[in-house]
Amino acid sequence: MKIGILTYQRAENYGAMLQCYALKTYLEQQGYLVEMVDYWPHYHENYYKIFSITIFKSLSFRGKIAYTIYTVLSLCWLIKRKKNFNRFMNQYLNIPKKIRYRSSDICSDYDLVIYGSDQIWRKQNLHGCQGYDPWYFGNDHIQSLKKITYAASMGVLNITENDQLFLSKMLDNFTEISVREADLQSLLVDLEKKSLVALDPVFLINKDDWRRIYSQNDDISDKKYILFYNLLQTKESIEIVDAISNYYGYEVKEIYRGRDWHHKGKRYIKSAGVEDFISLIHNAEFVVSNSFHGVAFSIIFEKQFYAVGMRDKTERVLTLLSALWIVNRYIYSKDKMNFESMTIDYSEVKKSLLPLQNASRSFLSNSLVQFFL
Repeated sequence: MKIGILTYQRAENYGAMLQCYALKTYLEQQGYLVEMVDYWPHYHENYYKIFSITIFKSLSFRGKIAYTIYTVLSLCWLIKRKKNFNRFMNQYLNIPKKIRYRSSDICSDYDLVIYGSDQIWRKQNLHGCQGYDPWYFGNDHIQSLKKITYAASMGVLNITENDQLFLSKMLDNFTEISVREADLQSLLVDLEKKSLVALDPVFLINKDDWRRIYSQNDDISDKKYILFYNLLQTKESIEIVDAISNYYGYEVKEIYRGRDWHHKGKRYIKSAGVEDFISLIHNAEFVVSNSFHGVAFSIIFEKQFYAVGMRDKTERVLTLLSALWIVNRYIYSKDKMNFESMTIDYSEVKKSLLPLQNASRSFLSNSLVQFFL
C-alpha cells in the first residue's frame, strides 16, 4: 500500500515542516511506503517568495517602497533561510525542486491519502485564494481508494452558513476524521460529523527521533539562554521574555522572521534552519513562545516555558495544555507570571501525555488496518 500525505509540505515554517516530517517518519517506522502529495498552488508559492510581484502590485505606493526596501535590506538572511528550508525539504521529506501538482491537476498515485496536520482547512485570505481550498477537503482532483484526516486544523473559526454547507458536503469525502483542536471537534458535532481530537504529529515520535535531525551548530550559543520564538511579534510576548531574562540573568536568543533593520545584534536569529530550531529549543534553559510548535517542542524536550500573546490563535495551545493539566503555562501578560512557581513537573505531564499519544497512534493504526478489510 502506498500512502500519500497532503499538508503544507513546502511552507517555510518550522512547525509546518516538522509536523510533516513527524507524520512521515512515524508511518515509515510502522513499515509503510509514504510520500508527500506535492500539491502546491500558486497562492502558496507567492506567499513564500522572497519578492512577490503579486504582493507588490497589491500594495499602496508607500507600501511598495517599504516592501522593496525591507526586502533588499533583508536579502542576505532571506536567501540563506530559504536555502535551509529547501535543503530540509529535499533531504528529509524527499520533495524535489519542481512542484508536481497545481490546482487543475489530477493526482492518482496513492492507495490512501492522509490529510493533515496543520491548518489545511484554514479559510484563506491570500492573493489567488479567498476561502477554502477544495484540494484539502478530499475533492476529486486526488483519486485514492481511501481518504482520512489526521489532526487537521482550521485555525480561527469564522464560519458562515454557506461555509457550513460546504464543510458538511466536503467532509463526507473522508472515511475517518481526526482534528487538532477541541473547538473544531465541537463544530463538526454541529455538522453531525464524528471526529477524534488527536495530538499534533510531532508527538507521534520520541525525543531520540528528534535528536537525529539535531543541528551541530556550535555557534548558536555558549551561554545559558532563553529561547524566544517570536512568530507573531506581539508586544506582550516581548515584555514577558524580558522580565524572565531579568529575573534569571540569562541572555535571550530570539528567532525572528520580520523584514526590517530595527532588530539586529546577537539576540536575533534570522536564518535558522529547521534543525537549528530543534537545537535552539533543546539547549535552552527556558522557552517563551507565541507559536504552537514552540510550545509543543518545549513539552517534548521537557523545558520550562510560557506560551504567550497568541490572541485569536490561542485555542490550539489551550487544547494541548488543558489536556496535559498545565494550562497555567499560557499567560496573557507579565503581570500573570509567578516566579515562585515556574517549574513544570514533567513526571506528571508524561502521565497525561502518554494515553493521548497512544490514542492518536491507535487512530492511525486502526484507520490503516481497516483499509485491508
